[in-house]
Amino acid sequence: MRPSSDAVQLTPKQANIYCWGWQASARFRDAVCGRRFGKTFLGKAEMRRAARLAKQWGVSVEDEIWYAAPTFKQAKRVFWRRLKQAIPPSWRAGKPNETECSITLKSGHVMRIVGLDGYDNLRGSGLFFVLIDEWADCPYLAWEEVLRPMLSTCKYWIKGIMHVGGHALRIGTPKGFNHCHETFTKGQKGGAKDHKSWLYTSLDGGNVPLTEIEVARADMDARSFRQEYEASFENYSGRVYYAFERIHNVKSCPYDPALPIHVGMDFNVNPMSASLFQERADGEIWQIGEIIIPTSNTDEMADEIKKRYGKQGFDPSKPDLNHITIYPDPAGAQRRTSAQGKTDISILQKHGFKVVAMSSHPLVRDRVNVVNGKFCAANGKRTVFVDPSCKESIKCYEQLTYKEGTNDPDKKLGLDHLPDATGYYLYTRFAYKPAHQTQSTHMGR
Repeated sequence: MRPSSDAVQLTPKQANIYCWGWQASARFRDAVCGRRFGKTFLGKAEMRRAARLAKQWGVSVEDEIWYAAPTFKQAKRVFWRRLKQAIPPSWRAGKPNETECSITLKSGHVMRIVGLDGYDNLRGSGLFFVLIDEWADCPYLAWEEVLRPMLSTCKYWIKGIMHVGGHALRIGTPKGFNHCHETFTKGQKGGAKDHKSWLYTSLDGGNVPLTEIEVARADMDARSFRQEYEASFENYSGRVYYAFERIHNVKSCPYDPALPIHVGMDFNVNPMSASLFQERADGEIWQIGEIIIPTSNTDEMADEIKKRYGKQGFDPSKPDLNHITIYPDPAGAQRRTSAQGKTDISILQKHGFKVVAMSSHPLVRDRVNVVNGKFCAANGKRTVFVDPSCKESIKCYEQLTYKEGTNDPDKKLGLDHLPDATGYYLYTRFAYKPAHQTQSTHMGR
C-alpha cells in the first residue's frame, strides 16, 4: 500500500520528497524527475498540506498558496481540476473562482493557479507556499524578482515560536544545464543549507512499467531518452543532429517507382528546400533525394518535384501525383501578399499534391528529437538512411550546431533548411497527434 500523505496515497519516492517539507534544512526543495514520475500527484498532496498548515500555524491571510507553471494556460490545464479535487468543499469558503482559478478557504487564505510568463503582474501579495511545476521551462527571473521576495515576509508560529519565510517546491524534468541544474546542485551535499534536492527516474516513480520504458527507448534518441525518462542533465552544445553518423546512416537508397514518396518542405524563399523519402516494407525510411532552389517560390518547387517524380498520365500536361504526399512547414498556411493572398499550402494543392500539414509549429527541440530518434534510437536501432547523392543534406546533418549557451540551432550557419524539411515530414508523420489533422487532397485537377 502507498504511504499516505494528507489523504493522498504517495509512492515511496514521492513520500520521501514530501516528508522533507517544512523543515528548515529544506525550505527550498527541488525534485528533478523523469516523465510520469507522479509529480502532479505529489503536487496535490503538497497543496493540501499547505492549506491545512496555513490555518494551523496562524499564517496571515495576505500570504497565499500558489501552484505555478510556465504559462497560465498550462497551469490551468494541468492542475486546476486536480487542485479542486485536493481541497474538499468542507475547507472552502465558497465556490472556486473559475475565471481566476482560485479557491478561498474558510480560514481566509487563498490558493491560486498562476502562470510565470507574465510574472511582473504577480507582484503584490505575500506567499506561504509555492509549488513550481516544469521548473526548467520557467523564467528564472520570475523566481529571483517575484516569488523569492514574496516568500521572505511570511510569518507563522509552531509551538509558540515564530518562523519567518515561506517555502517552495520546484519540480520538473531537466532541460540542459540551466537554472534547474543550478538550484538542484544547491540542494545536494555541500550546497546551500536551506536547500534539499532529489533526482528520480521515471521507473523510480513506480507509475511506469519497465515494458513502457523499453518502448520509449526504442522510439526516442539516446539524449532525449536520458533526459525525459532518466532525468539526466544533458548538454545541448555541439551538433544538433548528433545521432546522424555518416558511416551508419549513409548508404545507397535508390528511388523505387512502386513506393509512395513523402516530401518534407521548408518554405524559406532563399533557398526553397525539400527532402524526399520513401518508407520501405522492412521499416526503414530512405532519403532518396533533396531539392534546393535559391531565390525561389512554391510554384517553382512544385514544378521541380513534378518534373523529377511525377508519373506520366494520359495528359502529358497533368502528371500523376497520387503517389506524392507533402508535409510542409506549418507557416505555409499563412497568406502572403507576394502570392496574391494565396498560401503556400493552397499553391501545393492547386498543383495537385496531397498535403498533410500541422496546424501549428511543434517546439523546435521536439522536432529535432524526433529526427535524432530516427537516425538512432536510444536502443541503437537506426531507421532513417540517406542516399550519398543527398550531399547538402548530409552536410547539414553533420555541421548544424547549437548557438552557444542555448538549445536553439544556429540559423546563421545557413544549414537549417534541409534538416527543417526533414523534421516537418518525420514529426508530422510519426509524432504529430492533433485533435483533428488536416489532410488536403488534390485540387485544381
